[in-house]
Amino acid sequence: MSDRSCSLLLPALHNCTYAVGQEGASEEDLRVLPKYRFHLCKDEEKSSVGAGRMVPIETSSGYLATERILLPEDAECCICLTSYEDGAELHALPCNHHFHSTCIVKWLKMNATCPLCKYNILKGNEQA
Repeated sequence: MSDRSCSLLLPALHNCTYAVGQEGASEEDLRVLPKYRFHLCKDEEKSSVGAGRMVPIETSSGYLATERILLPEDAECCICLTSYEDGAELHALPCNHHFHSTCIVKWLKMNATCPLCKYNILKGNEQA
């Protein structure tokens, strides 16, 4: 993941957020999101299983999600547009979209909606 990509994209998104009056998520809101560690599949596993596995990490809330298999086309962060590297920390939103933890935390602090489907993590099904 490129910190430079996020540092260039996020300020522009931040300005757009304030233009439409969106509220960001608090630290407490972010703490309950499921966390995962991405594990790249070995070469012999890739063709039949996928690009990698999202293995749950226990959060401070005690919530432990279930392991997920990612296809090669799904093993990238749609915020910074880079592929997940082995060992990367990920967050999943209630809408099941997943991102690098650092990317989505920065995004959600500015705008509490999924950048892909606009699911509002503060209001549930209600979209922004």
